[in-house]
Amino acid sequence: MTERAFQPAAETVPLYGAPVIGPDETVASIAAALAGSVLAPPGRLWRLAVAGTLVPILVWAGLRSTVPAAFGPAAAAWWIGLAAGCLLISGLLLLAGVAWRCGIGRLAQTAALLCAGLAALYPVPVHPVSLGALLLASLGLWAAALLPDLAVLRDAAGPDRRRARLYRMLSAGWCGSALQWLAWERASRGFGLLGILAAVAVLIDLALAAALRTDRHDTLLPVALLVEAVLSGAGLIAALAMTLRRSRGLDGLITGRHLDILGRLLLAFGLAALYCHVTEIVTALLYGDAAERARLTRRLLGDEAPAFWILMLAGLLPTQLFWIPAIRRSALALGLIGALVAIGLGADHVLATRIGAIGAALADLLTAGIATLGSAGLFVLGLLLLFRLVPPVGIAETRQLALAQNAHAAPRVPETAPDARPGPFAVQTLAQPPGQPPGLIAIFASEAGLAEAARGLSGPRAPRLDAFGPVPMPEATAALHREERSLNRLALFGAFLGFAAFVAIRIAGLAGDMPDGPASVAALLARPLSWPDSWPNSWSTAWPTPWPAAWPLSWAMAAVPALSAAAAGGVLGLAVALLSVVRAGRAGRLPPAALAGHFILTIESSGAPFIPAALARRLNALPADAGRPLALYGLAAGEPQR
Repeated sequence: MTERAFQPAAETVPLYGAPVIGPDETVASIAAALAGSVLAPPGRLWRLAVAGTLVPILVWAGLRSTVPAAFGPAAAAWWIGLAAGCLLISGLLLLAGVAWRCGIGRLAQTAALLCAGLAALYPVPVHPVSLGALLLASLGLWAAALLPDLAVLRDAAGPDRRRARLYRMLSAGWCGSALQWLAWERASRGFGLLGILAAVAVLIDLALAAALRTDRHDTLLPVALLVEAVLSGAGLIAALAMTLRRSRGLDGLITGRHLDILGRLLLAFGLAALYCHVTEIVTALLYGDAAERARLTRRLLGDEAPAFWILMLAGLLPTQLFWIPAIRRSALALGLIGALVAIGLGADHVLATRIGAIGAALADLLTAGIATLGSAGLFVLGLLLLFRLVPPVGIAETRQLALAQNAHAAPRVPETAPDARPGPFAVQTLAQPPGQPPGLIAIFASEAGLAEAARGLSGPRAPRLDAFGPVPMPEATAALHREERSLNRLALFGAFLGFAAFVAIRIAGLAGDMPDGPASVAALLARPLSWPDSWPNSWSTAWPTPWPAAWPLSWAMAAVPALSAAAAGGVLGLAVALLSVVRAGRAGRLPPAALAGHFILTIESSGAPFIPAALARRLNALPADAGRPLALYGLAAGEPQR
């Protein structure tokens, strides 16, 4: 059965008449718009935006030393929640293969990477392995998704030699061969799955840390943190998508369909988060003991009331406005409410750290809030710089969506190719590097036609065939009998090594802490997993209460960072496997750079007698809608290397 990963489903009835991609978008227009937005010189608006980020960055740098240490974990937890939420959304949409993900996928991946990096600037309330796995998984998914787009930028760089060299190095030899696309599809799914595991692990770690440091021990806490992470990530993506859509004129790629779906996503998860908090309140009123009711009173009317009501009025209740269709489909309303939700949900991390209960003054709360929002200047600066180097919307996935939705989206065959001259059997001749065997290059209107031609030329004495295209080609890959199994093996091997390394380091560290040596491996693993007091600005500086000597959840506390270590190892193994396959995909004849972005079948001798004229007759005899090429090029010696 042919595998069709990433194949967007063609939806015959668009939601409320809004298409998921503009009707005029084609393979060529998508590359021109997105590559042009990156390669064009920076405008005045971009320079003003960069200058504007300096103000909050300076505010953050100036106030950071005056903020009490207790606020650091809350700020780190806020950034971790945003990163985990964006990574969960990106990974789930990727694995589900929904058609509209390409408009917001790159935004979600970039936001996850930057938020995870900003969390590392604060004293993190989770195990460093969990945060490291989150950062590594975000980087792996972001970089893997960029590979085909970097090749488009490399080919479009033109006379800008510095940019061309940069993109040539970053694209790692990508040429769009069938083997490369097969590896890219599987690796992207693998990075998405590992990203989901890393995000869930870090949120569980965050919930366990909050349960240990506060009196919130209800079983709904991990679920609430997971729901709020997705909600805050969706709010951040909505704000970024609307800003990008307006500033870069990408209405054809981020359409009204995206507005409506993002509004519904915020509404759904806003309801789920409200359910978690209302359930907690009702449970405390009906079944809670004196301590739980005292905590509820403190949250509603006491020292935790400011954070609680900010959470409700800014983070959760505004999402209910999306019941109104006009608000849900308004770009301005969606952007503003999304930003408000992403900011307001940070108040729940203030509640989780019980900052109000440690005697923090209102001035300290305001200073900490201003400083934390000031660090958002670093986030915006990172976005501005990254989107000057890479496209803000994925080119490859958007092209695939355009081919599925727009009948006229297929790339057009160039009227003449470089150094082309007429030849027999309607075959134009292209020069080729000296010493290369004779061959043919056939151009097709679609992947289906290329696959039919490959099947028509296959046989026991068939020539050597390879396929190249602007999008993944599962049907052509199956016709060429391309297979790739090293990705899964290396990913599993890397995950096992990561898990084993964490366990070994953990046992060695515990053994070193015991003066008489370990009694047994079981005794070592039964000890709690704690953070060293020597770490700068760790949670121990804010909460000096030591952990119990025999904490009953020590297995759970050890399992979460172990899962994160396995995810990090899997990301590294998958990255090595993907790069090796991309390099291997360049083996053999490459089509000329002038034909990049087309569906191409290369045909060359495999040892049997090779007669280009006979092969051309066979291809031209195929039906027009089932394998006949739009153009054929023969290869003659003399072309310089690409």
